[in-house]
Amino acid sequence: MGKMTRGTSWKEHRLADRLDVDGAAYTVDLVARRATGVQGYRMTVVFLPHAGGETVELDLPNAATTPDVNRVAEELAADPKRLEALFREARAS
Repeated sequence: MGKMTRGTSWKEHRLADRLDVDGAAYTVDLVARRATGVQGYRMTVVFLPHAGGETVELDLPNAATTPDVNRVAEELAADPKRLEALFREARAS
């Protein structure tokens, strides 16, 4: 799992370099950012297609602290089946 940072208000974690779902490959990131009117961080899982096409995103519940963001990132990175389920949930909505 890699961690990229854009400042204290924006955090990115690489959850998977390659996740194969329904015959397509995706890079999966967790993006957490502070937003006006939200305590803590808003979190989004972003699925970036390797072969082009549309990016798929799914909002997760907010995280109160940076350690909460890190915990969620570690849990998701360790669970490819959960990432697949989140992808399908995002596509269905």
